[in-house]
Amino acid sequence: MLVAFSGGPDSVGLALALRDLGYEPYLAYVNHNLRGAFSLQEAQWVREFAQQWAFPLQVLELSPDRLRGERGIQAAARQARYAWMEQLLNERAIAWGATAHTWEDQMETFLYRFVRGGIEWDWRGIPYRRGRWLRPLLYTTRQEIILYLQAQGAAYFLDHTNYMPKYLRNQVRWCALPPLYRLNPDLRTSWLYRWRLAQAQRRHLLRLYAQWEAQAFLSRPYGEILVRSLPIDAFYHILRRRWTLTSESLKRLWRLWHSNRSGALYESNATIYVRTPQGIERGEKSLWKPAWEPLELSAEPGQWTWGLWHIETGTGEGPPDSIMWDKVKLNFPLRVRLWQVGDRLAPAGLKGYTKKLSDIWQEVGLYGFERRHAFVIEDSRGNLIGAVGYRPSYDTIPTASTAETFYLRARYGGALSAFSPTSQP
Repeated sequence: MLVAFSGGPDSVGLALALRDLGYEPYLAYVNHNLRGAFSLQEAQWVREFAQQWAFPLQVLELSPDRLRGERGIQAAARQARYAWMEQLLNERAIAWGATAHTWEDQMETFLYRFVRGGIEWDWRGIPYRRGRWLRPLLYTTRQEIILYLQAQGAAYFLDHTNYMPKYLRNQVRWCALPPLYRLNPDLRTSWLYRWRLAQAQRRHLLRLYAQWEAQAFLSRPYGEILVRSLPIDAFYHILRRRWTLTSESLKRLWRLWHSNRSGALYESNATIYVRTPQGIERGEKSLWKPAWEPLELSAEPGQWTWGLWHIETGTGEGPPDSIMWDKVKLNFPLRVRLWQVGDRLAPAGLKGYTKKLSDIWQEVGLYGFERRHAFVIEDSRGNLIGAVGYRPSYDTIPTASTAETFYLRARYGGALSAFSPTSQP
């Protein structure tokens, strides 16, 4: 078993306990070279310990420059450690890795997350297992480990940075927990009970969340849409995982949902979230402002893929969901283009009066991304003769005496079913 080894009492105790249980620990030590001469002393001590107790040892030497970046030294160091140890597991065909987290680490994590403003699962804590990594000492106290080491006659190496107050975790360890223990000497037992209860509750909630998630989203050509109102805990948990969101983005989307203001949007990196009467739509930023070149249509039947649309034209009686014109009244070639603000159409039934396209989209229930992708059809003279999902212009409609009709049928996203406007809840 591969042991993430630091030389401290926890990792020393883990290595010796595993050997006592019949395992063959393989030590993996990382020297971050962040503490000058002290780092060299620790690395030398680890080598001497491994030699004294006949443990196989692998050492990774890191450069401080490699650890500096936007995410912080501690995060970069942790990523480098685990990437290297995962590589060791693969190269040496070792089935499991083990870290020396104790119950004190668990309690510190509870408080740490509360202080940092954790949103959900603050009682989740450190799991006993994550992937190939186990934490055999998770229910063991540090005091129990020290007593074990004394009985073994084993030494350990203390890292002075674990006592420096500049790190929040150290403040929790040395400033927050001791007073709590004085208030409640049985704190460890009560927290362990609460944690186990929280784990059972979490399992039940996760099953419930999975049921809600299956009913809460609809797939769309531009992405998907959240259509179901969720309690705040389910909202945060499901969207954090499904849409890979930060806590700040989750707060923004929670406010967006409850704004009930159609058209309100939130932009995050390359993604757009927009509130519609149906819910919150999520899609790529490039699809919010599509740059689809106009499509030219001749009088001959044909099929085209245009943007997210599949367009079919033909002569004769068209399907019920198509737009139909009197072919003789059309000036070819026709042109399909995205609608623009200011477009007006004189639809059949209004006796020549025009309507703004923005009013038409609201009438048929088009919002968000689907409204952005709606198109119009104009003739060679630039006259609008129809709008997708709506009607032809009043002066091109077929009549009883029409000899031949020309139709256009559009399917959004290439779906088998024809395009139909979004229905309001």
